[in-house]
Amino acid sequence: MTPSTICRILLITTGLWLNLAVATPVVPLGRELLAVHRETILRVFLPRDLRAAVSLSCLECRSALGALSLWISAGATVEDVENFAINECITLNLFPGDVCFGMVKLAGPEVLYVFSNSDYSHDTMCGWMFGLDCVHTELDPWTIEIPGGKPEPNHPEPVQPTPSVKKILHLSDLHVDLLYDEGSAAVCDHPYCCRNAFGTAGPGVPAAGHWGTLAYCDIPLHTLEDLLSQAAEITTPDLVYITGDLPPHDVWAQNHATNLIAIETTMELVRKHFPDVPVLNTLGNHASAPVNSFVVPAAYGDGWSMSWLYDRVADLWAEWLPESALVDVRRGGFYQYSPVSGLRVISLNMNFCNSINWWLLIRNEDPVEQLKWFVETLANAEAAGEAVHIIGHIPTGGGDCEHTWSHVFNQIVYRYESTIRGIFFGHTHGDSWSVYYDMDTYTRPVAVSFISPSGTTGTYHHPAFKVFEVDGGHEDATWVILDATAYSTNLTEANMAGGSPVYTVRYNTQESYGVTSLTPTSMHELVLDMVTEEGLYQQYLWNVNNDIAEVSSNTTICDASCLKTALCDFVTSDSSDRTACHKLQDYIDSSNITSDEFYI
Repeated sequence: MTPSTICRILLITTGLWLNLAVATPVVPLGRELLAVHRETILRVFLPRDLRAAVSLSCLECRSALGALSLWISAGATVEDVENFAINECITLNLFPGDVCFGMVKLAGPEVLYVFSNSDYSHDTMCGWMFGLDCVHTELDPWTIEIPGGKPEPNHPEPVQPTPSVKKILHLSDLHVDLLYDEGSAAVCDHPYCCRNAFGTAGPGVPAAGHWGTLAYCDIPLHTLEDLLSQAAEITTPDLVYITGDLPPHDVWAQNHATNLIAIETTMELVRKHFPDVPVLNTLGNHASAPVNSFVVPAAYGDGWSMSWLYDRVADLWAEWLPESALVDVRRGGFYQYSPVSGLRVISLNMNFCNSINWWLLIRNEDPVEQLKWFVETLANAEAAGEAVHIIGHIPTGGGDCEHTWSHVFNQIVYRYESTIRGIFFGHTHGDSWSVYYDMDTYTRPVAVSFISPSGTTGTYHHPAFKVFEVDGGHEDATWVILDATAYSTNLTEANMAGGSPVYTVRYNTQESYGVTSLTPTSMHELVLDMVTEEGLYQQYLWNVNNDIAEVSSNTTICDASCLKTALCDFVTSDSSDRTACHKLQDYIDSSNITSDEFYI
């Protein structure tokens, strides 16, 4: 135990605590609140790969929240707490002053409201928000009613050759930066860079390129337009799915108006380049300001609201959706629509599964009754013999989706496995998939979700998009996914004098992996093949690492232990349950893989 920790414990347990907290809050409150403040910034505001290792302890977190509660009870105002947090953040040089000021002022009122009105204990708040090893780390579990009468599982295989193929363009995480400055510092002291206001290039400081930069920078407007123009020309899609996150990553400098401008600007370009194509959108966690903040209806009565966002995107999406769908958009940011006969697309607001949406501490049980509506919509599609595609932002298998929400979603997918033909997510900026399994034995694949790469460079990736080929447009269409092709550009080459982006095929799924379709069974078997076929997982890494020219065939050995970790994401669709992962690990153990068989 360090001296600083002992001092904290002594301060917490002395009878002088309350007097000290009220009279001189910086002394006893400072270190704990500052630690919590810093971890809040890292956990809530910044992408995962920018977060430092969590150094906050559960004891420190609980102590700080206890002190904060006492301080507020003694009469501290929101402004008092905000000013304290800003001053300490600046004094200890945690972040530049504008970042400290912007994030605290933006999020402070909401966070303090949630803190003061949540029924959850400080222990649960610390464990859930920061992933700390507290006694209670989960929100209360809940369920919804899912109808019985499940038909015999039916996963149709499309007729070969397929009479008609439809193309779906999947765009995600475009993150346009309307204030991007060519020539500015691509590396800076702010969480994101490539603006003159955040620093200028010079010796040892790379400059932001004309078309974008592989750094913690988003893409300029002309790069977004070029991407949309080439995607339209190359793919000539029949449908477009856009799975969220259109505003940039300058989350400390945002407000409702700035985010809406980014969304409006992007939608205007989408309409321009896809004038006659149905476009189906969903909301990402960056749509809101503060980021990740999606108010639950239980707080509407106290003046909080999401109407500023839901009403505006309903207006922007009205070109592609009927009024019946827009009613649900205005209610909760979700909707369902049939763009073509036989196919129903369900757009979910995944921000109510977001494990860093602090409003879930007010109500986490199906906050807008979206999953109840989801079940009803799937039941109607099942009765009508329709196929369903689901689009959303946050994948359900990762740590960013709250455990109970993810588990209930998986239960619904299992019940309606014969109706659901494809699930499409974004959020990670990566390129992957996750297989969903039966919830009895966790051995039979029932669905698969596809995570498409980002349009932004924000996590050191070249801009990319993916087009899916589906069995559609004929009388017996199954709307099963047949194939997928990823396209990307090389910004290093594009930024050369007189250059411009050229989007080319990064890889084709059938050609790369030898599959004949992208059904749940095919993608499940592909994961198993990666265990036993030398070079297959290596090929996957080359395909998805579009930030480098190639992956060396002998850079790092990936033995059985490595594969156990690397392949688990492919079979984990439920953030609360790793059973399928454990079964895959057992399979790897039984395959007698030698340490020199696989390379990454």
